[in-house]
Amino acid sequence: MLKVWRVQLDDPAHLHPSRLAWLDQEETNRWQRLRKDAHRYAAAHTALRGILASELACSPSDIQYQQNPWGKPWLRQGPQFSLSHSQGYALIALQPNVPLGVDIELNSKDCDVSWFSQCWSPAELKRMQQPLSPEQALRLWVRKEAVLKALGRGLSLPMSQVVLPLGQAQRMRAITACEGQSALWHLYDLDAGQGKLAAVASRCRYCSDELQVLDYLL
Repeated sequence: MLKVWRVQLDDPAHLHPSRLAWLDQEETNRWQRLRKDAHRYAAAHTALRGILASELACSPSDIQYQQNPWGKPWLRQGPQFSLSHSQGYALIALQPNVPLGVDIELNSKDCDVSWFSQCWSPAELKRMQQPLSPEQALRLWVRKEAVLKALGRGLSLPMSQVVLPLGQAQRMRAITACEGQSALWHLYDLDAGQGKLAAVASRCRYCSDELQVLDYLL
Protein backbone atom coordinates (compact mmCIF):
# COMPACT_ATOMS: atom_id res chain seq x y z
CA MET A 1 0.00 0.00 0.00
CA LEU A 2 1.23 3.48 -0.92
CA LYS A 3 -0.32 6.27 1.15
CA VAL A 4 -0.12 9.98 0.41
CA TRP A 5 -1.36 12.67 2.79
CA ARG A 6 -2.34 16.19 1.70
CA VAL A 7 -1.41 18.76 4.35
CA GLN A 8 -2.62 22.36 4.72
CA LEU A 9 0.43 24.08 6.16
CA ASP A 10 -1.16 27.40 7.11
CA ASP A 11 -3.42 25.92 9.78
CA PRO A 12 -2.16 27.56 13.01
CA ALA A 13 -2.85 24.34 14.93
CA HIS A 14 0.40 22.96 13.46
CA LEU A 15 2.32 25.44 15.61
CA HIS A 16 0.86 24.51 18.97
CA PRO A 17 3.76 24.26 21.47
CA SER A 18 2.97 20.61 22.16
CA ARG A 19 3.49 19.81 18.47
CA LEU A 20 6.60 21.95 18.05
CA ALA A 21 8.13 19.99 20.93
CA TRP A 22 8.16 16.94 18.62
CA LEU A 23 10.93 18.43 16.47
CA ASP A 24 14.52 17.34 17.13
CA GLN A 25 17.32 19.83 17.66
CA GLU A 26 18.34 19.97 14.00
CA GLU A 27 14.76 20.62 12.86
CA THR A 28 14.26 23.23 15.57
CA ASN A 29 17.47 25.04 14.65
CA ARG A 30 16.54 25.16 10.99
CA TRP A 31 13.00 26.33 11.73
CA GLN A 32 14.30 29.14 13.95
CA ARG A 33 16.91 30.21 11.36
CA LEU A 34 14.46 30.48 8.48
CA ARG A 35 13.32 33.98 7.60
CA LYS A 36 10.76 32.95 5.00
CA ASP A 37 8.02 30.35 5.46
CA ALA A 38 9.44 29.22 8.80
CA HIS A 39 5.96 28.32 10.04
CA ARG A 40 5.36 26.18 6.96
CA TYR A 41 8.62 24.30 7.48
CA ALA A 42 7.63 23.59 11.07
CA ALA A 43 4.11 22.57 10.02
CA ALA A 44 5.39 20.15 7.36
CA HIS A 45 7.83 18.47 9.71
CA THR A 46 5.46 18.16 12.66
CA ALA A 47 2.91 16.64 10.24
CA LEU A 48 5.53 14.18 8.99
CA ARG A 49 6.35 13.15 12.55
CA GLY A 50 2.66 12.80 13.38
CA ILE A 51 2.04 10.53 10.40
CA LEU A 52 5.13 8.40 11.00
CA ALA A 53 4.29 8.05 14.68
CA SER A 54 0.78 6.87 13.82
CA GLU A 55 2.22 4.22 11.50
CA LEU A 56 4.86 3.13 14.02
CA ALA A 57 2.65 3.38 17.14
CA CYS A 58 5.19 5.55 18.94
CA SER A 59 5.58 9.13 20.13
CA PRO A 60 6.39 11.67 17.37
CA SER A 61 9.32 12.97 19.39
CA ASP A 62 10.85 9.47 19.56
CA ILE A 63 11.43 9.29 15.80
CA GLN A 64 15.13 9.48 14.92
CA TYR A 65 16.09 10.15 11.32
CA GLN A 66 19.17 8.88 9.50
CA GLN A 67 20.53 10.59 6.36
CA ASN A 68 21.98 9.17 3.19
CA PRO A 69 25.12 10.76 1.62
CA TRP A 70 22.95 13.28 -0.26
CA GLY A 71 20.98 14.34 2.81
CA LYS A 72 17.77 12.38 2.26
CA PRO A 73 16.29 11.34 5.64
CA TRP A 74 15.27 7.76 6.32
CA LEU A 75 14.38 5.50 9.24
CA ARG A 76 16.51 2.59 10.37
CA GLN A 77 13.32 0.72 11.26
CA GLY A 78 10.13 1.95 9.65
CA PRO A 79 8.48 2.79 6.35
CA GLN A 80 10.08 4.63 3.46
CA PHE A 81 8.78 8.20 3.23
CA SER A 82 9.01 11.37 1.20
CA LEU A 83 7.94 14.96 1.90
CA SER A 84 7.37 17.81 -0.54
CA HIS A 85 5.84 21.23 0.00
CA SER A 86 5.00 24.23 -2.14
CA GLN A 87 3.89 27.41 -0.43
CA GLY A 88 0.96 26.48 1.83
CA TYR A 89 0.58 22.86 0.76
CA ALA A 90 2.51 19.66 1.37
CA LEU A 91 2.37 16.01 0.41
CA ILE A 92 3.74 13.20 2.58
CA ALA A 93 4.06 9.72 1.05
CA LEU A 94 4.74 6.42 2.84
CA GLN A 95 5.24 2.84 1.73
CA PRO A 96 6.95 -0.23 3.23
CA ASN A 97 10.53 -1.18 2.38
CA VAL A 98 10.96 0.33 -1.10
CA PRO A 99 12.26 3.86 -1.89
CA LEU A 100 9.77 6.44 -3.12
CA GLY A 101 9.63 10.15 -3.90
CA VAL A 102 6.83 12.71 -4.04
CA ASP A 103 6.68 16.24 -5.43
CA ILE A 104 4.08 19.03 -5.48
CA GLU A 105 4.16 22.41 -7.23
CA LEU A 106 1.63 25.19 -7.67
CA ASN A 107 0.50 25.29 -11.28
CA SER A 108 1.65 28.64 -12.65
CA LYS A 109 0.63 29.41 -16.22
CA ASP A 110 3.09 32.31 -16.21
CA CYS A 111 6.25 30.22 -15.75
CA ASP A 112 8.92 30.59 -18.43
CA VAL A 113 9.13 27.35 -20.45
CA SER A 114 12.71 28.15 -21.49
CA TRP A 115 13.73 27.72 -17.84
CA PHE A 116 13.17 23.96 -18.28
CA SER A 117 15.37 23.63 -21.38
CA GLN A 118 18.16 21.76 -19.53
CA CYS A 119 15.72 19.27 -18.00
CA TRP A 120 14.93 17.25 -21.11
CA SER A 121 16.82 14.16 -22.19
CA PRO A 122 17.86 13.72 -25.86
CA ALA A 123 15.15 11.04 -26.23
CA GLU A 124 12.48 13.43 -24.93
CA LEU A 125 13.62 16.25 -27.18
CA LYS A 126 13.31 13.97 -30.23
CA ARG A 127 9.69 13.20 -29.30
CA MET A 128 8.63 16.81 -28.69
CA GLN A 129 6.66 17.63 -31.83
CA GLN A 130 5.75 21.16 -30.71
CA PRO A 131 6.69 23.55 -27.91
CA LEU A 132 5.37 22.64 -24.49
CA SER A 133 2.87 24.81 -22.67
CA PRO A 134 3.87 26.09 -19.20
CA GLU A 135 1.59 23.50 -17.57
CA GLN A 136 3.01 20.63 -19.65
CA ALA A 137 6.58 21.65 -18.81
CA LEU A 138 5.80 22.00 -15.11
CA ARG A 139 4.02 18.65 -15.02
CA LEU A 140 7.08 16.94 -16.49
CA TRP A 141 9.27 18.76 -13.96
CA VAL A 142 7.09 17.48 -11.09
CA ARG A 143 7.28 13.92 -12.38
CA LYS A 144 11.06 14.08 -12.76
CA GLU A 145 11.50 15.63 -9.32
CA ALA A 146 9.49 12.78 -7.78
CA VAL A 147 11.75 10.23 -9.49
CA LEU A 148 14.93 12.00 -8.35
CA LYS A 149 13.64 12.10 -4.77
CA ALA A 150 12.91 8.37 -4.96
CA LEU A 151 16.42 7.75 -6.24
CA GLY A 152 17.66 9.56 -3.13
CA ARG A 153 20.11 11.90 -4.84
CA GLY A 154 17.91 14.95 -5.28
CA LEU A 155 19.08 17.45 -7.87
CA SER A 156 22.67 16.19 -7.66
CA LEU A 157 21.62 14.06 -10.64
CA PRO A 158 20.59 16.16 -13.67
CA MET A 159 16.93 15.95 -14.61
CA SER A 160 18.01 15.06 -18.14
CA GLN A 161 19.01 11.66 -16.71
CA VAL A 162 15.34 10.90 -16.05
CA VAL A 163 13.48 9.82 -19.20
CA LEU A 164 9.68 10.09 -19.18
CA PRO A 165 6.84 9.44 -21.60
CA LEU A 166 5.38 12.71 -22.84
CA GLY A 167 1.71 11.72 -22.71
CA GLN A 168 -0.98 12.66 -20.22
CA ALA A 169 -1.50 9.19 -18.69
CA GLN A 170 -1.83 9.31 -14.90
CA ARG A 171 0.26 6.14 -14.53
CA MET A 172 3.49 5.62 -16.41
CA ARG A 173 7.04 4.35 -16.18
CA ALA A 174 10.25 6.36 -15.99
CA ILE A 175 13.87 5.34 -16.52
CA THR A 176 16.86 6.81 -14.71
CA ALA A 177 20.48 6.53 -15.79
CA CYS A 178 22.95 6.95 -12.93
CA GLU A 179 26.62 5.94 -12.80
CA GLY A 180 26.23 3.63 -15.78
CA GLN A 181 23.19 1.82 -14.40
CA SER A 182 19.56 2.14 -15.48
CA ALA A 183 16.56 1.74 -13.21
CA LEU A 184 12.82 1.51 -13.87
CA TRP A 185 10.40 3.53 -11.76
CA HIS A 186 6.62 3.51 -11.62
CA LEU A 187 5.20 7.00 -11.65
CA TYR A 188 1.72 8.21 -10.66
CA ASP A 189 0.12 11.63 -11.04
CA LEU A 190 -1.73 12.64 -7.87
CA ASP A 191 -4.80 14.72 -7.09
CA ALA A 192 -3.30 17.44 -4.91
CA GLY A 193 -6.23 19.82 -5.29
CA GLN A 194 -7.12 22.60 -7.68
CA GLY A 195 -4.22 24.63 -9.00
CA LYS A 196 -1.54 22.14 -7.98
CA LEU A 197 0.44 19.46 -9.81
CA ALA A 198 1.83 16.43 -8.01
CA ALA A 199 3.35 13.02 -8.64
CA VAL A 200 4.79 10.10 -6.69
CA ALA A 201 7.44 7.63 -7.90
CA SER A 202 8.15 4.14 -6.58
CA ARG A 203 9.96 0.98 -7.59
CA CYS A 204 6.64 -0.82 -6.91
CA ARG A 205 3.69 -1.05 -9.26
CA TYR A 206 0.32 -0.29 -7.68
CA CYS A 207 -3.28 -0.83 -8.69
CA SER A 208 -5.74 2.01 -8.16
CA ASP A 209 -7.02 0.60 -4.87
CA GLU A 210 -3.47 0.27 -3.52
CA LEU A 211 -2.71 3.99 -3.78
CA GLN A 212 -4.52 6.10 -1.19
CA VAL A 213 -4.61 9.91 -1.12
CA LEU A 214 -5.74 11.18 2.27
CA ASP A 215 -6.28 14.58 3.90
CA TYR A 216 -4.17 15.07 7.01
CA LEU A 217 -6.47 16.05 9.87
CA LEU A 218 -5.12 17.69 13.00
